Amino acid sequence: MKTAIKTALAAGVLAVAGASMASAGAILDEIKERGKLRCGIYQNIPGLATLDDQGRWQGFDVDYCRAVAAAFFGDGDAVEFVTMTFAQGMPAVKSREVDMAGLAITYTIGRDSELGLDFVGPTLYSGQGFMVHKRTGATKIADLDGASICVVAGTVTDSLISDYFTARGMTYTPVAFENSNQRYEYYENGRCDVVTSEIPFLGTRRLRMKDPNEHVIFDEVFSKSHMGPVILESDPKWSNVARWTHYALVQADEFGINQENLDEMLKTEDPEIQRFLGITETIGEKMGLPNDFTVNIVRAVGNYDDVWERSFGMKSAVQLPRGMNALARDGGLQWAPNWR
Repeated sequence: MKTAIKTALAAGVLAVAGASMASAGAILDEIKERGKLRCGIYQNIPGLATLDDQGRWQGFDVDYCRAVAAAFFGDGDAVEFVTMTFAQGMPAVKSREVDMAGLAITYTIGRDSELGLDFVGPTLYSGQGFMVHKRTGATKIADLDGASICVVAGTVTDSLISDYFTARGMTYTPVAFENSNQRYEYYENGRCDVVTSEIPFLGTRRLRMKDPNEHVIFDEVFSKSHMGPVILESDPKWSNVARWTHYALVQADEFGINQENLDEMLKTEDPEIQRFLGITETIGEKMGLPNDFTVNIVRAVGNYDDVWERSFGMKSAVQLPRGMNALARDGGLQWAPNWR
């Protein structure tokens, strides 16, 4: 009897292991066979995803989609962009409509542990802040007691505000909308007193107001925010590719490798840089990628600093400092694990 039980248990363990191994690489192989990455992005949110004058998508999340496509195919344009709202993003990943939702989704324990999703990054560190009409006279969060606040339905923002206000004996009225465009439109038209988002996104939105000077962004934040693209967690090989694409952008930044000096860096004698660029060893091959996948990423979008500067930094209309998104050695939070 004991032998039979042991045999049954062993068979069960092997079955579970077999099922796990069978799923490993499934999404990775599907993307390769399709020949392009399907990536969910916002319709029109400055800094994250907008169309330029030539009809080409640009923005922080767009660059991450292109970086992953470059890692796979050596071509940052091997990507199909699927526009969607925040509320559509995670369901689209779970239904396999898209391979990745590049919607700056906030990383929370519930989303990570309960939804069968995997978070990449954080690619953006920030904090939730408030923008108000200057005519309200409000200059700090304490002035918002009793205010009406525009929020996007389906996000964690409402609960974050509720917790913050309740703990301080304050009240507010939430005014919910399906997407960010509605939220800012109605805020500007006076349907609510306050709009909330991460500080970089408030900065980009204020630029598009009829009179940006009539809106005040508080320096205070009421919640920390760790954001990044979201993928399905059922394929660990695919998770590795998405995660290490982010680390490749950060590592290139740490090494000072960009699009302009990449060809020169390929001649380096530095063993660490040689390993990173795939000149030596077979890190890429073991991941199911070309050994020079990091070279392809840099050729497609540059390094993390390049992506930040185009979207939110001094080369953009927003002109925000990197702040928390600076490299760890510069006092920020972005860093890459050892490339070994």
